[in-house]
Order: sequence, then C-alpha cells, then structure tokens
Amino acid sequence: MLGNIKYFEKCPSEELRFLESNCRYNSLKRGEYFVSAGDVCNKIGIIKHGILRSYVFADDKEFNIEFYYENNIVSAFTSFLTEQPSAWAIQAIEDSEIFELNRELLERLYKRHSCWINFGKDIFEFQTVKKCKREKSLIGYDAAKRYELFREEYKEIENRISQYHIALYLGITPETLSRIRKKYFLDLHQ
Repeated sequence: MLGNIKYFEKCPSEELRFLESNCRYNSLKRGEYFVSAGDVCNKIGIIKHGILRSYVFADDKEFNIEFYYENNIVSAFTSFLTEQPSAWAIQAIEDSEIFELNRELLERLYKRHSCWINFGKDIFEFQTVKKCKREKSLIGYDAAKRYELFREEYKEIENRISQYHIALYLGITPETLSRIRKKYFLDLHQ
C-alpha cells in the first residue's frame, strides 16, 4: 500500500507493515482542513489520493504556498518541528485520502530502524530545496516565468487545480493568469 512511495524505497517490508498498521487513515472532503492556521501541527501525512494546498492570509489577501498530491508528504513542517502554532492552513481542494503519522509514531520509527532516519532526512532535504526554489521564484521572476515554473513543478496536477488557486499561488489575479496562459499557449504553438 505505501511501498510505491519514493520515500519508502529503502524500507524493509516488515517496517512498512509496521507503519501501515500504526498510522491513522484520514479522509478529508473538499474544503476540510488537515491543519488550521493557529493550531500546532503534530502530524505528517502521506497522500494516497487527492490534492491539498497550504495557504496564508497576509494584508487581507490569500496566498497559496504549496500544493500536495498523491504519493507526497504533507505537513506544516515548521509547526511540526518547533511545536509552535502554524502560520498557515492546509486544506483539501479535492476529496483526499491521507495516511497520518503523529509525532510519537515518528519517534518510535526513528528508534526501530535506520530507514526511518533516512525517511526524515529525505523529507527535510526535499522541503528545503522546494522552499528555496519557491522563494527564488517569488523574488526573482515575473508572473509569466513563475507560471512556467509552476507548470514544471505541478505538471501532473495542473489540470486538477482551478485557475483561482493557481493565481493565488503565483501572487496574481485570475484575470492576469488568463492573459499569461493565453500568451503562453500561443507562443507554444508558433
């Protein structure tokens, strides 16, 4: 069940069975929250099906930070690591099925087998690189280039995310996104 997830490639089958028998299965309907802003995030999710978004409100505006989808890890990682309230929320934008590991289970896993230490390290490295790319995108590129980078990052799920949510991720209005998409697709076909 969890064996096809890249983070678990080096885990022995008995460790995967232990994880599967000890993690919690959660089903979220579209619009429901994995974690709400202001709550401490005490879990890491492995998405079996669906799409979630992390977002924040700043200056009375909503901004999407990241999208999470099948076979990926989801968490408010800063809150999880610091045990402080999360500055952002994580919400399902599709009905979603998630396997959840709480902090206590993760600590037990670390003590059981070195594959789980590698799992934690892989998550940390992946999230650090993703965060750096996202920051560079927001600071260093115009909206058209950010859209191009979004398409590369989320090519598997772009057609499942509304233009509204893509625009919130890019920091632009849906109307601006529509103009960028029109030009982008015209340029592709010339």
